[in-house]
Amino acid sequence: MTAASDSKCQPEEVGYLRHLTITVLCVSCVIGSVANGLVLWMTVFRMPRTVTTVWFLNLALADFAVLLSLPFSIYILIVGEWPFHRWVCKLYQAFLNLTFFTSICLLVLISVDRCISVLYPIWTRNHRTVRRAKWLAASVWLLAALTCVPYLIFRTTGAQKNCTYCYFNFSVENGALEATLTLEQVALGGRVAMTVTHLLLGFLLPLVVIGICAHLIRANFQQQGWIRVNWMKRLLLMLVTTFFVCWFPFTVALCVQLWRFVKSRDTIDPQMLLFLWAAFSLGCLNSCLNPFLYVLTGRDFKKKFLQSIPSALARAFGEEDVLSQQVSKVEDAGKR
Repeated sequence: MTAASDSKCQPEEVGYLRHLTITVLCVSCVIGSVANGLVLWMTVFRMPRTVTTVWFLNLALADFAVLLSLPFSIYILIVGEWPFHRWVCKLYQAFLNLTFFTSICLLVLISVDRCISVLYPIWTRNHRTVRRAKWLAASVWLLAALTCVPYLIFRTTGAQKNCTYCYFNFSVENGALEATLTLEQVALGGRVAMTVTHLLLGFLLPLVVIGICAHLIRANFQQQGWIRVNWMKRLLLMLVTTFFVCWFPFTVALCVQLWRFVKSRDTIDPQMLLFLWAAFSLGCLNSCLNPFLYVLTGRDFKKKFLQSIPSALARAFGEEDVLSQQVSKVEDAGKR
């Protein structure tokens, strides 16, 4: 594709944003793939199978998959338009949605699991099993797959000014709907439904759940005077902050896209599509940073930094020290 056709398909006034997005995606792809690949290697070959390693294995798998696919996104941004078949548009966008919701749901699951482990250590010791963790992880992948259905149905390609784009087209002719609704009303309803669903399930609800779990864990540790409260407080604060910073721009971009559609009714908006890619690149940073949060915010950071990375990851994913201390405190209190 020539430079002329590239400038024709991408708005010149935001050309800098395209280059910045490509840079962020390249950095995330290289660093994130290595980091999550290391986590996968550790959890599969070097560590015993525990509930915690099941969570991180699936989280790293989702992050690793989306990061490995980023060269595909980078190529699309470089050529300036969608260069592939319509079915590739459907499948790739569905794949990105699958990994997005899987990663977010697993972060929520990890937060809830740690919260329950801290608040109810005896119950956790008796009921928290690897088999149940595997079933829960499989359920997360299945639920995330269900959210991909609209992408397979309504995602398509279309041309504007001799440029091809991959976008949502909810104006699907349906005889039952035509009797009561216009195609424009159907398109607006579809976009509202997708935006609200993503806003609630993909951002607000996970943020609230993770935030509540972080608060409950912190309050419990402070009440009991646990020695690692400062470490856990830093870790949970980093988790919530990173999630919010990385995915808030994408959520805002979806809302802005809906607002622009309401005003103009333009199904294809090249400038808005570029803004969505830019916001998506920030979301990819969350997948890139996840492996580091549990290592770099841990206790004895300087010692960990001097250790081998596998040793640091092994300590970061260790769960028995936390659970054992909590159980011991409960048992000691019961003996008094």
